[in-house]
Amino acid sequence: MADNSYISSGNNADLVRAIKDYALFLFDEGETFTKPAGVDWTPPANKLPIGYNSEDGTTIHPEPGDETEINGHNGDVVYSETDPGYWTFQFSALEGKKSVVELYTNATVDEDGGIHVKDASTSKTMSMVLAGLDQKERPVIVYAEKVKVSDRDDISLKSTDLLQFNMTLKAFKGSDGYQWNAWGMVVESTAGTAAQADVEQASIQQATA
Repeated sequence: MADNSYISSGNNADLVRAIKDYALFLFDEGETFTKPAGVDWTPPANKLPIGYNSEDGTTIHPEPGDETEINGHNGDVVYSETDPGYWTFQFSALEGKKSVVELYTNATVDEDGGIHVKDASTSKTMSMVLAGLDQKERPVIVYAEKVKVSDRDDISLKSTDLLQFNMTLKAFKGSDGYQWNAWGMVVESTAGTAAQADVEQASIQQATA
């Protein structure tokens, strides 16, 4: 009888993840901070995240580009090309912090908290860092160098609803040519992590020998 153990032997519950908590940071153009280069990123000492989001969390969404097809004389598709498309980040901020309100309204917040909204344009761009932890305290870092509001929901001023700023941010190519970067999403061992694990295990064995 054939050995069918391979069918389930590749399943690994340790690689299943749920993001239990995260902090989302918005940085103005020209604001100085160390760009993430791995899961060990930390924000500047005086920088606070946007705070609570709604229970839906943050959604990372791919938006495929338009496809162009050219037909031959008999109707066959002889050439097809797809635009690169873009990615979006959607969340609903529950705290009316300066960076959130400025990005949502495309306005500048005064020192006294006032805003003066001239129009409904969305020209303001920012950098975004999302730092999360899964159920095993493993970090995930997502970094988009340049984002801009592409869609916004209404603000509801109602006694039974929370005042929230629900927006979708469109990612643009950063200075490195990428729309966004992430570290910690892959938990499966790679050659590098396996080698590092071997080194760490050897060190432990030497220390306990």
